[in-house]
Amino acid sequence: MKNTIRTAALSLLLAGSAASNATADQIDPALEQAIRDKAASVLNDPYSAVFTFDIVRVMGDNEAGKICGTVNAKNGFGAYTGKQFFFAGYLHQGGVYEVFAFKVPGYSLELAIANGRICD
Repeated sequence: MKNTIRTAALSLLLAGSAASNATADQIDPALEQAIRDKAASVLNDPYSAVFTFDIVRVMGDNEAGKICGTVNAKNGFGAYTGKQFFFAGYLHQGGVYEVFAFKVPGYSLELAIANGRICD
């Protein structure tokens, strides 16, 4: 059941929906922490990660939202990778954020915006 909800939420994210955008300084600290926690399972050195939150799609309670930005973290050799595009999908239920997707696909934020598929 939980996977069905996540799949439906991800479909809504990619299809786009009526929502407001926020700036990075308006992001809820609890959501930022939830993204950092999810990123820890993907990044080699999550404690070194420096995030920018460039596009924040704010959704109401019990709805899915998305965030696009950049992350610069250390790789397996201990060197910073440079800013890499990421996107995250989340659910906001009862005041709690659950980040169900965090991806660093390997291309730039500008390319993602130009393609208009993830961060529109």
